[in-house]
Amino acid sequence: MRVRPFRKLATIVLSGLTVLTATGCGGADTSRVTAGDVVPLDRAPLSDAAPARVVGIGEATHGNKEFVETRLLVIQKLVRDHGFRAVAIEADFGGTAVAGDYVMGGEGSAEDAAKALGFDLYRTRETAGLIKWIHDHNAAAPDRDKIRLYGFDMQRYDRNKERLLRYLAEVDPALRREAETALADLTDATRATQDPKKTTAAASAAARLVATMRAGRERYVKASSADSYALALHHAGTIWRGAQLQTSGNDYAAKRDAWMAENIGWIADTEATRKREKLIVAGHNGHIDKSGAAFPFESMGQRLAKTYGGGYFAIGTEFGKSTFISKDDGSGERRRFTVSHDSPLAKLFGGEPMGYVNIARASAEPGNRELLTSKIRMGSVGDGFRSAYSSVLWAYTVEMVPAKSYDALVYIPEAEPVTPL
Repeated sequence: MRVRPFRKLATIVLSGLTVLTATGCGGADTSRVTAGDVVPLDRAPLSDAAPARVVGIGEATHGNKEFVETRLLVIQKLVRDHGFRAVAIEADFGGTAVAGDYVMGGEGSAEDAAKALGFDLYRTRETAGLIKWIHDHNAAAPDRDKIRLYGFDMQRYDRNKERLLRYLAEVDPALRREAETALADLTDATRATQDPKKTTAAASAAARLVATMRAGRERYVKASSADSYALALHHAGTIWRGAQLQTSGNDYAAKRDAWMAENIGWIADTEATRKREKLIVAGHNGHIDKSGAAFPFESMGQRLAKTYGGGYFAIGTEFGKSTFISKDDGSGERRRFTVSHDSPLAKLFGGEPMGYVNIARASAEPGNRELLTSKIRMGSVGDGFRSAYSSVLWAYTVEMVPAKSYDALVYIPEAEPVTPL
């Protein structure tokens, strides 16, 4: 019954949207668009992205195997040919640390590492395959060439608490006991249902813990190392930010993007101390996009573009038809959904099944430039959907100017769902 009002709304607006979808390419003029600059992604040299300090690779839809494969191909090329040695993904910092141990030669399996990332959307065979490739690369590489794996999200507690408390047990057992008690109400299982007063109190405790650790830096570094102290402090900060998010109300999304950008800066700076200047960042298109088209606030991608300027290279993705696995906003269960749209960008890629186009290069052609500098609708689905949404174009697309949002694009004509573990 809760979806009926939406369905009524969908019926009202669908007649108007049908005009948009039926005119071809979302109303954009593609008569002069050419596909001369498209190359298969697996043969794209990515020399255009190589000079960047940070390369972002987006996915238009969570829950598609082709977008995970796109991510892997980009990572492989940047690692093998252009000296990138660090990857940060839109996943829990603590959970990704577990996966990071595995790729650096630790125990376990790629499947277990994928499950540790913190979000159901990563519990897939495809994500496990990506992690396995990093693991196998590292097994054959000298230490200087091993890939480090990070998460830049802060929406989970348990793995961060485990690692923080383990560190404090070694350097300050009394503070460890205090922290365990003060943070007890922050758990993954009760994250969405916890009493806000308890979450607020725990957030304050986490803030005090961070302050205590900062004040005791010299002592803690002496008892451990600069690297282990910095990691433990970041785990504490991640817990603090996560608790703040839970009580932030309408500011949740804006704060999350701001803090994800800060976390990427921390990762980039951490890697720079190891003389590893290049970082690959993987997440949803909405976060990678330089223009922030999907949000009414300054997005992560906008902040990265501001921080790194021309040193941030953003690769966006687009689809014609997408069948994906996502959380059903009504039942909470993970289900298959299908959406499709007459993407204005399709002609730019010709018939290439996984094509790559550099926007600046393609824009040398007047017809391409007109398209790429125009406002068009591009596919965009996060981890939450309903079947009724598939009837309403603006429910799974975002209006944006490709040339303002991205430096390059990958197009998938028909994307298939991931395989859950």
